Amino acid sequence: MTAPTPFALLSPLSVRLPALWVLGVASIKMFWGSPNDIPEFLRTSFLGPDLAFFGAIMVELAFALVALAFPRWGWMLMSALYTVFLAVLTHLIATGAASCGCFGGAVSLSPLSMMAIDGTFLALMLATRPWSAIPKAPTNWLVVALCAGVGAAAPWVLVQNEQIELPPPVQPAVQAPQEPAVAANGNGTTNPQPAAGETTPPAPAVAPAGWRLPEKFPQYVHIKPLEWIGKSIHETQLAVWMDTRAYPEDATWILYLETCSHCAEYLKELEANFANDPKLYVFVRLSTDKDEVEQLVHIKPPGEQAALPKETSWVVSPQLPPWELVLEGGIVRSAVSHGDE
Repeated sequence: MTAPTPFALLSPLSVRLPALWVLGVASIKMFWGSPNDIPEFLRTSFLGPDLAFFGAIMVELAFALVALAFPRWGWMLMSALYTVFLAVLTHLIATGAASCGCFGGAVSLSPLSMMAIDGTFLALMLATRPWSAIPKAPTNWLVVALCAGVGAAAPWVLVQNEQIELPPPVQPAVQAPQEPAVAANGNGTTNPQPAAGETTPPAPAVAPAGWRLPEKFPQYVHIKPLEWIGKSIHETQLAVWMDTRAYPEDATWILYLETCSHCAEYLKELEANFANDPKLYVFVRLSTDKDEVEQLVHIKPPGEQAALPKETSWVVSPQLPPWELVLEGGIVRSAVSHGDE
């Protein structure tokens, strides 16, 4: 009996190791990531941020599970997937991205470091020639379909992103109609009558319920300023995550990230022009857990400060921050992105 060649022994392992790596990376992204962690060109594609995020995880999990179960076929899936990874990483390096986003928000790894890892996995796998080294064996296509199905379904089941309902519109208090008074009722007693010239005082207006931060945080929250135009700021996602009534309703609100270079440049420009174009500003920081170590915003004009909690990720679309909202009487009159300037 012919002894198995070294390639025959190493080749299945060389396929399964890259598959395990992809499985781990996709799982971290699924449990702790958000659409912010996929490349911008994919997030802003026709798929939209949610479908692009879920689609990336679906493909990675499905390919990895099939490759683990059937390395004879899985090497082709891994080769295609890693080729795409390297192409995306090349694009990220060319655009100066600081993180590859492969691990969601849990781990920050530079595109160059990730390229070294992915390139090594791909080179080792191809060096063992899995197309010829792995013996042919019957393929259970039902198991293949099951592996692919589990991978494709996982993000739809496991991503914890239940959205908090928006606050209802505030309705003005309506005074109940007063029934005409009668001199006497059925038991012979007399109803009190207002004196001549007096009017019945109106019912007091009901103040909106006090704001409270939700106890449960979704994995990520969508911020879509263009959809707020013409609405009260108190009926937007901002009102869920901050007390919007504590800030001026006739002002310019700026949504920004501390870690955003575009935001830093824009706020610095506003500060430089403040003497010639003074405005009442409300600066709303979209907080992240990286603000202290990766802070880029150090200069901004005078204004009131607000911050959304850092316990979730803020997915701003269709363009990235900063966003400028002009409010009149609490109504959003305009929303302009300065993220590409």
